[in-house]
Amino acid sequence: MDTRKQDRNQTFDDIVATRAGVGPSELVAGWQSILKNLLDRMQPFMQPGRLVTFQNLEPPEKAFFEGLVEAVVPLPNTVGLYLPPSVRSQMLGESPADHGAAPQPDAGVLVASRVGNFDIIVNALFAFAPFTPAVDVYEKSQLIAGYQYTQIEACRAELTAIIKRHLGGYSAGVPND
Repeated sequence: MDTRKQDRNQTFDDIVATRAGVGPSELVAGWQSILKNLLDRMQPFMQPGRLVTFQNLEPPEKAFFEGLVEAVVPLPNTVGLYLPPSVRSQMLGESPADHGAAPQPDAGVLVASRVGNFDIIVNALFAFAPFTPAVDVYEKSQLIAGYQYTQIEACRAELTAIIKRHLGGYSAGVPND
């Protein structure tokens, strides 16, 4: 067996155990529930095999989403929702004045899951430095995988593989290519 691969898998396991512990967690369950609720509410607007977002985006958010669409290839049995910072702020009841001149801490979030079945959720945060871009995968109130990156571009480049790894297979009668 390739010990480098074993060491790498151990590192991933250590990251997951450190960030959320092992087994179900109330914190993870709450966060997964929030994401599932978001996907449930947005389900009528989502399309299998495509990333979608909101109608009114700020120019930098629109450019970021366009780059995301070019970089991430969802599977036919998955849906993806880009939540830009401006929409997240509105959802939290914040006004633009609440932020003043302070820059946003991230370029938004991508939430992906299987069509009609949100038991497993892939959640990517495109954080700006000094924060860390990351992708978390949730299932049954557990963080089942966690990926961290030094740059947003690296995070975005890995998303197709992560989606395929965790959301591939069959869902709602739609086969995976």
